Amino acid sequence: MRTKLLFLTLISVVLSNCVSEDYFGNSDQKKILSFVLTNQVGNTIIEESTGTISINVGATANIKQLKPKEIVLSTFAAISPSSEELLDFTNPVKYTVTAEDGSTKIYTVTVKQEGSEPQLENSSFDDWYMTPKNYYEPGKDANSIWSSGNAGATTLGNANVTPFTINGTNIAAKLVTQDMGSLAGFVSQRMAAGSMFTGKFELDVSNPINSAKFGIPFAARPKNFSVEYAYSPGTPYLDRKGQTLTTKDACDIYVLLENRNGTEVKRVATAWFRSEEKVINAFKTITIPLTYGELNSSFPAYQKPKNGLYANANEAVTHISVVFSSSFNGDQLEGGTNSTLLVNNFKLIY
Repeated sequence: MRTKLLFLTLISVVLSNCVSEDYFGNSDQKKILSFVLTNQVGNTIIEESTGTISINVGATANIKQLKPKEIVLSTFAAISPSSEELLDFTNPVKYTVTAEDGSTKIYTVTVKQEGSEPQLENSSFDDWYMTPKNYYEPGKDANSIWSSGNAGATTLGNANVTPFTINGTNIAAKLVTQDMGSLAGFVSQRMAAGSMFTGKFELDVSNPINSAKFGIPFAARPKNFSVEYAYSPGTPYLDRKGQTLTTKDACDIYVLLENRNGTEVKRVATAWFRSEEKVINAFKTITIPLTYGELNSSFPAYQKPKNGLYANANEAVTHISVVFSSSFNGDQLEGGTNSTLLVNNFKLIY
């Protein structure tokens, strides 16, 4: 019976992702679904009810001459000015979206330019919001730059990334590796590491490893990052089918700067911390340097880009991926049972 319920759940998820706007006659849909500017940093905030769009751009951006890198509209809708026009965003800019039936909606795009040493939004992890599915996610709302694997973990278990109150309003993120049970092991998805990262989680039931979409727009060049953490590796260590291994678990904390202009993703800089040390009595602060350019033979293979591509020294940073995981092999759906990682007060150092 449980297998049947799981199958029906997965089918409903797949079908819900296939539903698009109904089309009967001329469509009246006129929404901006996505709006990304060249030199943008962080996520776009679209307030549909007020027709306002808020965007941050990097310190080196020419705010007087910017154009959209991407605009996604409702089916059959058109927009003016077009996505090809360079515009002055010193003051808010109005875009008019016209539906197929001729009706219109005006959006006001406001752009803010960041300083030369930006920090990531909610990098103290004090802000959390409740999702419609009744679990917490880091950030003030769904526009947050931070995401987690909770949407996957809750299909068969509980959320394994949660807020952890240290004292008063000082809140950390708690990440726990969860044993999803024998049914999950039957489909080679036994262990769910607690994972939190900059980017989005889009559940891919056929290939869960592909669900995490790492990275957000970013343009600065920090020298180091620091973070407070505590860690306890759990046992037994199980593989994706539920077999016990002799491996000792370790946490992963890393920052990748990338250039994603064009069709290829190139690594600009790398900073990686992996440790199996038990740190439980108090938070420990670590500072990890970013290495720009190609990693030499002194760096372990897991830190190097899988596609082998590095950016040249003069290529810009376009994205940042910050990743926390309670199990170093969590992307292979294995790890130590109840391995627990706490993280607080992440900071980029320039």
